[in-house]
Amino acid sequence: MPNHLQEPLPTYPKPVLTKEEQKVDEKMVSLQAECIVNTVAFPMVLKAAFELGVIDTVAAAGEGAWLSPYEIARSLPTKPTNPEAPVLLNRMLRLLVSHSILKCRMVEGTENGRTGKMEMVYATEPVCKYFLKDSDGSGSLVSLFMLLQSEVFFKTWTNLKDVILEGRDAFRSAHGMQIFEYINSDGQFAKVFDRAMSEPSTMILKKVLEVYRGFEDVNTLVDVGGGSGTTLGLVTSKYPHIKGVNFDLPQVLTNAPIYQGTKLLNIFDKLHNYVLFLVSTSHNFFVEFTNVGVEHVSGDMFIEVPKGDAVFMKWILHDWTDELCIKLLKNCWKSLPENGKVIILDLITPTEPKSGDFSSNYMFAMDMLMLTQCSGGKERSFSQFEKLAFGSGFRRCEAVCHAYSYSVIEFQK
Repeated sequence: MPNHLQEPLPTYPKPVLTKEEQKVDEKMVSLQAECIVNTVAFPMVLKAAFELGVIDTVAAAGEGAWLSPYEIARSLPTKPTNPEAPVLLNRMLRLLVSHSILKCRMVEGTENGRTGKMEMVYATEPVCKYFLKDSDGSGSLVSLFMLLQSEVFFKTWTNLKDVILEGRDAFRSAHGMQIFEYINSDGQFAKVFDRAMSEPSTMILKKVLEVYRGFEDVNTLVDVGGGSGTTLGLVTSKYPHIKGVNFDLPQVLTNAPIYQGTKLLNIFDKLHNYVLFLVSTSHNFFVEFTNVGVEHVSGDMFIEVPKGDAVFMKWILHDWTDELCIKLLKNCWKSLPENGKVIILDLITPTEPKSGDFSSNYMFAMDMLMLTQCSGGKERSFSQFEKLAFGSGFRRCEAVCHAYSYSVIEFQK
């Protein structure tokens, strides 16, 4: 029987374009090149828009409302002293429209009650809901955007060439130390970094809790690298039977908020894992017992991980080399009972990039971010996650579900 797999694949001639089509094609290619030249303009203008409060101001006008540059300028949190502010603001807004952040239309303006000349008015596009000030606890991507456009990160990007040619550590070359050392040395940057981790976490974790059921059978959940405890606060709010252990370095936990259960733990220590709540209804008081909630525990994840029947890690493995990930995962394996699991929230990169694809663009851009900002960090494909799982002793690796671009991955002991 002939082996058809070895037969060459058929080739097809390239479609012949007419002269007019060739002109259009060349025009699009040249336009693409021209746009690439000034790519930096968009993130810098968007950053200024966030700093000025432009997106929140337009959104606050309500659905269906359109604002002129003058109306936006006079409604900003910081009132401009520059009389030309509306004119300059309009120039920013036009670029944001071209990137589908805002939308615009021409209307006939009015001045002193009389019909005036035509003017541009603006409203928000759907994407703006992800970039509003996090005033209601729903989460926002603004703080992460501001971190990634910070001077600290920009300075690191300038060393990418040397990373490729000489194998240098980009962040160390730029700042004389690795990123987590830098965070500990710069209190102001540490606050920016913490917000950038916390606010997007809220948004993404709420989506995870909508689609993922793997917390239902967990009694003690250890969040490795949990920062301020935002993640466990959300998880234990939905699953109050879970005891949460928020595990991070001592200096990180110094400013971590005290959750309700944790705050009362010392007062009611004789009640062991339960605390007392008094619930007032009309003029009667009722006694209710509920699980403790979140406990902050400090330590080094590369030495030891607290025991629990599940370990959660969000945006942790992508910070580290394969060798350090396996070292960390082996510590997780030791802390888990038989049939325990590690729950990972991270990107899973596609096997190959697709041209003009938002998903490919985001994931491979994040991979380059990890390369420059974290020493040896990277985003991984599913097969690379499997290697980490099996290399650290776990018997199964499964991508369970998705939350936005992120995947929930389980390593089963």
